[in-house]
Amino acid sequence: MHIQTVNYTRTFNLGNYSSEKIGVEIAINEGENAKQALEEAKKLVEEFHEENVTKLKELGFYPYEEEPVEVIKTQSKQTLAEKTKSFIDLCKNEEELKAWELMAKSNTELKEYYNEKLKTFKTK
Repeated sequence: MHIQTVNYTRTFNLGNYSSEKIGVEIAINEGENAKQALEEAKKLVEEFHEENVTKLKELGFYPYEEEPVEVIKTQSKQTLAEKTKSFIDLCKNEEELKAWELMAKSNTELKEYYNEKLKTFKTK
């Protein structure tokens, strides 16, 4: 078997839903190593990509160079159990409380809290 050509293609993610696909095909003479040719093809593709990225950065078109977005945390640091307890506290009757029964069953602490709240409706 004689391999006549090797082909290496790679798609590079540029961010912002953009990509570039670069490939090279190398002809091999009889007696030349196909794996070495493939490694050379890969090296050429990756070098070309790096050169292209450098040019895009110089021109200000490379998406990864965008200003970072400031993240503003709006949620409190309450745990799920604490939030659930606050919802249980807001229940005005047994029917509203029943909506939290399934959630309370999954956590021992919540189950006890739920049962205590349920007792307040039963004693009224």
